[in-house]
Amino acid sequence: MEIVLAAGKGTLSLDEGGILQLVWAGGSALETADAAESVLAISKISAGRMLPLLIDISDVKLSAGARNHYLESRFVSSVALVGQTNVDRVVAAWMRRGNECPQRYFTSTADALQWLAELGANDGATQNVPG
Repeated sequence: MEIVLAAGKGTLSLDEGGILQLVWAGGSALETADAAESVLAISKISAGRMLPLLIDISDVKLSAGARNHYLESRFVSSVALVGQTNVDRVVAAWMRRGNECPQRYFTSTADALQWLAELGANDGATQNVPG
């Protein structure tokens, strides 16, 4: 199942391994409303479980409001950020500041998925969203 978000700026899916994948279209500019829509969609798909999330932020501009919305919302167990450029790396570092959720930056989707799967295997059962 794939959900189109933010008028086509992104897609969200849940793979067979239980990893959420949020892919933002290159060149997109994400605002607070876009972040809020993606968090709501993730919450619906995960049905109260804290699942791992891969976010592809390659060539994406993120507003301060969107970043803050992600940081204020604890809705996943871990996050792998995937990008391709030094600018993407800076955006990923900016998104991670002040967040206690395990996060890591990758330039390879396959490496990111492997890290999330290994992290999940080490954690055991999927966590429930804190109430």
